[in-house]
Amino acid sequence: MRRALVSSTIALLTACSSGAGSSNPPGSSSMSSVNGDATRRASAGLGKVLSSAHGGQIFGFDVNQNGSDGLLSESQGSGKPAIETFNIKTAKITKIVKTLSANPNDDFVTFGIVGNDVGFVDEQRVKLDPESRHDRFFLLTPVSGDKITGRWMPPHVTNSVLYQQAQNQTTDIQVSVVFRKAFSSDVPWLYVWNSATNKFLNFIRLKSTGEQMAEDTSTNEAVLAAQSGGGVPTITLVNLKSGKLKTFNGLNNGPYGAGAANGLAVDSHTGIACTTTELNAQVEFYDLAKETGVAVQLPNTGPTSQFNSGSAVASDSEDGLFLIAQPYSSTGGNSAIYVYDETGDLIETLNGFDFSTLYLPPLKIALNPGLRLGLVNGPNADQLQEFTY
Repeated sequence: MRRALVSSTIALLTACSSGAGSSNPPGSSSMSSVNGDATRRASAGLGKVLSSAHGGQIFGFDVNQNGSDGLLSESQGSGKPAIETFNIKTAKITKIVKTLSANPNDDFVTFGIVGNDVGFVDEQRVKLDPESRHDRFFLLTPVSGDKITGRWMPPHVTNSVLYQQAQNQTTDIQVSVVFRKAFSSDVPWLYVWNSATNKFLNFIRLKSTGEQMAEDTSTNEAVLAAQSGGGVPTITLVNLKSGKLKTFNGLNNGPYGAGAANGLAVDSHTGIACTTTELNAQVEFYDLAKETGVAVQLPNTGPTSQFNSGSAVASDSEDGLFLIAQPYSSTGGNSAIYVYDETGDLIETLNGFDFSTLYLPPLKIALNPGLRLGLVNGPNADQLQEFTY
């Protein structure tokens, strides 16, 4: 096991490395060695740009962490909403799997690739006056097969809204956040299911849900990051078998506090969770077992630099890294990605990005750790930017 977070108290650290506090030209990176892999890191920076087939805004995407295939949905904006597969090595669409043409209010949204290359797509079916939902959910098993192979069939589907899907391509046990009766009362549930058998395992009703949700596969828990009514961040662990909840307070640094959680990822190998927070431009690293954490300030920011706060977080558990998206770069160019190790040390700064500001769904970083390759939204709403790190 790689080194875990060792701090026994909640502390604030100052981010420092060769990349912190320095500006780099567009498309460049500032870096120090990680795991001795100088060869792969020598080519770190921006790569190819992938565009949706018809020029519509991309509504969700993901990549196979152990292969070369990827999955995305494009919106009604093109007039041809579609589910599409792509190749991460060529940055080209492989196949248009399914299109919509009946209802201008309907759209596809890709919620991710789960388990062993299982694509998970929501066909959002919306009726107006009165507003109602009766979505259909498609599975592509595997995504590399370029076809829909089945349906995800949750209970109480009428007016239920799929809100979040935890990132998990390590095991078959998946967890989703679903709001039942979304137009009359917002009641969040965790739906626990098996992506190999397509069977539901548990339904857990929550009193509230976090702004962000992830899964710790080593402890079989959902991890929720939220801001309490008093403004203090909270981390909640939910046992996916028993439904038992355990909550502890998170870091709340800065004169205005931390604010909402903008991003969350968990490394199940070490039990470390990483969040970004809205008001203080900080990144937090939590040892979930010890319920302790440390925070670092994003480069060239202070605890009131809300404009430069981070957003999406992605975990590279193979290398013990977290990648942080910063829509408005504080180190040069329009947008940036920062690579941290799990103790909060800044390893690398990647500039030159221009993230799409149309976060529907929210900004995302998807990784293939074996290739040290990632994709992120932008530079336009119908595009994904590849990069290496």
